[in-house]
Amino acid sequence: MNPKLIKRTGVLAAAFAIAGAAAVACSEEAKDQTKDALSSATSAASSAVDAGTSAAKSGASSASSAVSSALEGAPSTINAPGVGEVTLDGPTAKAYSEAGGEATLGAPTAQPEKVGDGTVQAFANGTIFSSPATGAHVVQGEILRVYTENGGPAGQLGFPTEDEDETGDGPDVANGGWVSEFEHGTITWLNQGDGTFKETVTPK
Repeated sequence: MNPKLIKRTGVLAAAFAIAGAAAVACSEEAKDQTKDALSSATSAASSAVDAGTSAAKSGASSASSAVSSALEGAPSTINAPGVGEVTLDGPTAKAYSEAGGEATLGAPTAQPEKVGDGTVQAFANGTIFSSPATGAHVVQGEILRVYTENGGPAGQLGFPTEDEDETGDGPDVANGGWVSEFEHGTITWLNQGDGTFKETVTPK
């Protein structure tokens, strides 16, 4: 065979081999780049989904908190005979509802009164005293009378810290009756054992 032809064939074979190797290399590099691109895209999509989920969760949480706050602390307006429209602030409205509302405490008998940083709202069958430090609590009956005689929330006892409650097995037994706790004392209205009752104011 002609030496020049052999040389030319060898050169062509080498060129084809180099081109093939380059094509393979490019193909492998493209695969790697494709893999990297797919990986990046997947990661970005995952992050977007996570971000969207977090945003959705955050939004749902905020909405739930807003609904909860509205239900627990929404002001309420009552049209009271002889008084007109009375707006109960959030804590007072909540306490009024939990105490039984108009069926238990009756309608408001006056507009709310500010005492210090708190509020006093009188109803036909009791009064709700509310302050940021103590919350809103119902005082009624004879304990309300004694509390008022002692200056109410502006007096030595301060605002109530709990709702009025029964004590000592209730008012039908000796030493049983009702009790109310205040910031600076306690008022009890207890059965003396003969069917009569007596108040006691105990400072703290």
